Amino acid sequence: MHLVSSLGNGRGRIDEMNIVQALKMSCRDATYLHEKKREGKISMSESMGLWFHLLICKFCALFFRQIEKLEESSNQLSEKQFSLTAERKAKLESDFKEELKR
Repeated sequence: MHLVSSLGNGRGRIDEMNIVQALKMSCRDATYLHEKKREGKISMSESMGLWFHLLICKFCALFFRQIEKLEESSNQLSEKQFSLTAERKAKLESDFKEELKR
C-alpha cells in the first residue's frame, strides 16, 4: 500500500503504527506531501508524517528549502516589470529564428 494513502487513522491523530510508517516514508512520498502542503490540501496526519520524514532526511529538508527559495525568488522577479529596447528585442527574435533553423 502506498504510504501517503495509509497515513492517519481517520480520527485526526497518528498512532504508533503510523509513526513507523512515517519513518519509512520515501522521499517520493515526502515530495508529494510537500506539494500538497504548499497547496494547503494536507491532512494533520500527512503533515506529521512529512515532519517526521524531514527530521531524519536532511536531503529532503535541504531540497524543500531550496524549492521555497526558488519560488520566493520567482515571485519577486514576476513582480518586477521588465522592458526590452527595440534593438534588444529585434536581436533576441533574430537569434531565436536562427536557432530554430538548426
